Amino acid sequence: MNANEYQSFCLSIRMESADEQYAKENLVGEVGELFSLMAKARRDGRKPDFDMNVKKELGDIMWSVAVIAFDNGWTLQDIIDGNYNKLSSRVARGVLQGSGDNR
Repeated sequence: MNANEYQSFCLSIRMESADEQYAKENLVGEVGELFSLMAKARRDGRKPDFDMNVKKELGDIMWSVAVIAFDNGWTLQDIIDGNYNKLSSRVARGVLQGSGDNR
């Protein structure tokens, strides 16, 4: 399955109540769940299912990214290509490290 096929799948299972605002709020919530999982692992040590749970949370984050991209008229491939081009340009110009979006 490629990125756009995954995005299509996400949209095919999107509930009507999972509108644009829900998708944005859900993204923040899922990132929070990932950070909570990592914080507890830091405090208490990693549980045997830690890696599996990180992958699950990343998958939930990906669902939100897929539908937010769609809501803005973009495919996941558009997002991937744009990020690849941005990072490749930074590497080529020697500005990968640093601050600011437009470096």
